[in-house]
Amino acid sequence: MKPEGLDYFIGRICTIFTVPTNRDFKSENPQTFPQPVFHYFVGRVIEISQKGIFIEQWNNKKKLRTFFLMDHVVSISEEEILDPSRPEDMELIEEYKKANQPIRDAAKSESKKNNEEPESPYVDIDSLESMARDSKISQ
Repeated sequence: MKPEGLDYFIGRICTIFTVPTNRDFKSENPQTFPQPVFHYFVGRVIEISQKGIFIEQWNNKKKLRTFFLMDHVVSISEEEILDPSRPEDMELIEEYKKANQPIRDAAKSESKKNNEEPESPYVDIDSLESMARDSKISQ
C-alpha cells in the first residue's frame, strides 16, 4: 500500500528531508559544503512505497540511487527546474547569480583569509607531507 497523494512526486526532481543524520557535512569538509547535501538528498523520485522513497541522483555524470526509509522521511519537496535555453529562465538564473554574488565574494575572501588553496582535482602532495610531519611531531 502506497502512502496517499505521494504519486505526484514520482518522476520529479525533489529534495528529501530526513530526521538528522549522523554526519556533519559542513565540518567534515567545509570546502565542498553544501555540495554533498545536494548529492545525498536531491534527485529524481523513481518510486514511493509504504517502506520508503527511492531516488536517482546525478553525481559527476554518474547516476546513483538512494533509498530513504519512510520512518526517517520528514518531508519531500519538489524543486524548481530552470532551463538556461529559455529566456525567462535565464533571466531568473541571472537574478539568482546577482543576488548570491556578495555571498560568493565573502566565501572567497574568507577562504583567502584562512590561506586555503583553491579547489583542485589533484591531490596536494606538499600538504599531505606537511600533515604527516605535523602528526609525527604532535605524537
